[in-house]
Amino acid sequence: MKNNKSTFRLITQWYFAFCCITCFFVSLLPFWPMYDILIIPKYALLFGPRWLLLLVVLFLFLLFRHLSKRQLQLSVLLILLSLNYLDFQIPKLNSFFSSSYKDKISILSANVGGGGGSQDIDSNLFTKSTDIVLLQEARRINMTTSFVKYKYKECISGLCIFSKYPFKQVKKINRKLFGGWGSFAIFYQIHTEYGEISLANVHFETPRTVLMGFIYRSLDFELAKNIESKRQLEAELVSLWSKSKAHTLIVGDFNMPADENIYQNNFSELNNAVDVKSFSFSATKHTSWHGVRIDHILYSDDFKLLKVEIIDSIPGDHRPVYATFSMSH
Repeated sequence: MKNNKSTFRLITQWYFAFCCITCFFVSLLPFWPMYDILIIPKYALLFGPRWLLLLVVLFLFLLFRHLSKRQLQLSVLLILLSLNYLDFQIPKLNSFFSSSYKDKISILSANVGGGGGSQDIDSNLFTKSTDIVLLQEARRINMTTSFVKYKYKECISGLCIFSKYPFKQVKKINRKLFGGWGSFAIFYQIHTEYGEISLANVHFETPRTVLMGFIYRSLDFELAKNIESKRQLEAELVSLWSKSKAHTLIVGDFNMPADENIYQNNFSELNNAVDVKSFSFSATKHTSWHGVRIDHILYSDDFKLLKVEIIDSIPGDHRPVYATFSMSH
């Protein structure tokens, strides 16, 4: 009997150590080195069902009789790390302090390629006053019948802008650079009554093919290396554009969570609207059994974020992100 108790206690200690190591590694995801061998494990942790880690950690409390007081205390920390990995957002303290602003600019970004049509978004906007709408994967959109209340509009390679303010396209970057097709980033100068805004509408390369290979146990490291290289270069090109610009917004489907090393290396100097002011689990891309936040609205320090919302009332696998800013900061 004593041998059984000793064996169970040993298993419990190993299980506790496993939880600690796993939480430690996922907490360091934003700082993982860019090694080729880590690409597939990184994708699995970033885009897989993150709630599994919380379940694994919570199981420790069923074993509390076999844990020391110090281990029980550490288990609470592990839960907090699991919630952080699950992307539970708590507003930053300074986001609670805001005055009344007249110079409000509202932005909505949505990927409409997975079932959430432009008509659903257009009808939803009747409950909001949105100044600029950015769409991704909007190749089937009818420019004459969609968003008719917007005077200024343009669609290129499925990247669309509908604006109440006049704009000028200043640049676009095509995937021909990598042997692909279509543009993944289009840059605009928006002329508002409150000043100029530099805005980028982006749709970065997806790691979907690598993830599908992982799910079906077909690990293609060369494919993963190629996809990762494209994703890094796309992010770097857009990041370079954003440097030293006033009133900068980068909006769209990044196909990367905020805790990915590529994101951290290129966009950490900008503010993420959901990170700053959201209080929720904030997935924007959903599968049948889990979600991840890969759609973002990033902004420079000379904006003041007034409100942010992830809109759940629209069908499709992506959820639009809506934010309101002031240019008085």
